[in-house]
Amino acid sequence: MNRILRALPLLFAMTSPPPTALAQAPQEANSILRTLTQMRERPNPAALDLAWPHLDSPDAAIREAARLVIQAQPFERWKARALEEKDTWASLEILRALVVAVPRAQAAELSPHLCEQITTLRLEHMDAAQQLAALQLTRLVFARLGPVSADERHQMLDLWSHFAGARTAAVRAEQARLLTHLESAPTR
Repeated sequence: MNRILRALPLLFAMTSPPPTALAQAPQEANSILRTLTQMRERPNPAALDLAWPHLDSPDAAIREAARLVIQAQPFERWKARALEEKDTWASLEILRALVVAVPRAQAAELSPHLCEQITTLRLEHMDAAQQLAALQLTRLVFARLGPVSADERHQMLDLWSHFAGARTAAVRAEQARLLTHLESAPTR
């Protein structure tokens, strides 16, 4: 028994990351955040390529900073690329950026593409935070882009009313809010 107790610290030492690795992670995140913040302050032709990979970061603050850098760039430079994004967090973030940054004159033209992209998200494979973000994105499309077509409204109602993979109470509550909103959302 004493041998087992003496071996426990060695076992934990083998499975725990070294203290320097733990200390580097926040430093690296802070460095990325500083870089992204600086890119947003000044126009930078390389900003899209530098910020884009960070849209899929596991760190929400880094994802948001990357999204804000991209939103600060000319809309037409990144619109097509945004609609082609497939990585889960990156797709959720860049679709949100599209909704926020779209010029008013292009909103009606963009909404069917956004609804289509939302339906192609693999909701059943998402964690609760991603599901919540997808629900909030859907509501943002309807709130920010004005009336959508009856087909788009029906498409979103069909998607979310049949979604049974809600993992948390927060996701279920947001799903209920969204469905209530969609049922009364105006169409064009």
